[in-house]
Amino acid sequence: MLRCPKCNRQYNDDTLRFCLEDGSPLAPTMREEAPATEILPRAQPTLRSSAPTVPSYQNIPSLAPSETRQTNPLLTGGVIAIALLLLLLVGIVAFFVIRQSGTGQANQAAANPTPTANSGAMQTSKATADDRDDFSSTSQPGTPLKITASSSSMRLAVQSNTYYPANAIDGKRSTAWIEGVDGPGIGEWIRFDFDREINLHRILFQPGYFKSPAIWAQNNRLATLTAQFSDGSSRELTFENRMDSQKVDLGSVKTRWVRLTIGAVYYGTDPDTAISEIAFEWEP
Repeated sequence: MLRCPKCNRQYNDDTLRFCLEDGSPLAPTMREEAPATEILPRAQPTLRSSAPTVPSYQNIPSLAPSETRQTNPLLTGGVIAIALLLLLLVGIVAFFVIRQSGTGQANQAAANPTPTANSGAMQTSKATADDRDDFSSTSQPGTPLKITASSSSMRLAVQSNTYYPANAIDGKRSTAWIEGVDGPGIGEWIRFDFDREINLHRILFQPGYFKSPAIWAQNNRLATLTAQFSDGSSRELTFENRMDSQKVDLGSVKTRWVRLTIGAVYYGTDPDTAISEIAFEWEP
């Protein structure tokens, strides 16, 4: 907008240069002054909290307490059944362990029994007439004689068959002492201890394993052995190669024990040497 400085006439046409009334040069009109600045009241400063802001959770359902677990009757019954089954199994195992232990103790006791001889008969385990073959230690009537057998070795048991030194004085031809070293057992010995000193007259032998003719031929048999006595004396004894009981006369030897050492054997197909029975004739 233009204005005449003399007449103050205003023109909207910005292309004009002179006033149409008096010809004065036109001057641009000054803009109206802006209103005075309003002073606003001073704002209070924002206070910052030092504590961390805790978010609030609204409309969150509270957690319901856990329900009490219901006991399953079938599960309880199954647990009880399993426990009873385990107890039954433990009882069965304990029974067999105790039984096996008792059998082992019986076998160990059989290794060193103390048979006795009195009035012409030695106390032994039960046996049939065919097994005994009238083979036992004999003496004059008096106090029974206790005999304990031991050996330098013995063959390991085969199933229910044992080969303890006590088998040689049990009165059974179906059992035997069999030495347990490699080879024919030359130098191996079996010993019999008495509970007192006796006058020994004869020793009776069943050399070999007299269980059957086939088994007798299978095992080695005595050919010679050395008999030693507690008085320091000894005898060399010789045997025939036949399945018969054989006696050896000693005269009279005072002794508390007899030790028989294998010297030579008649060979069978089995390398071990066997003696089924040994008995003694003696006086107090």
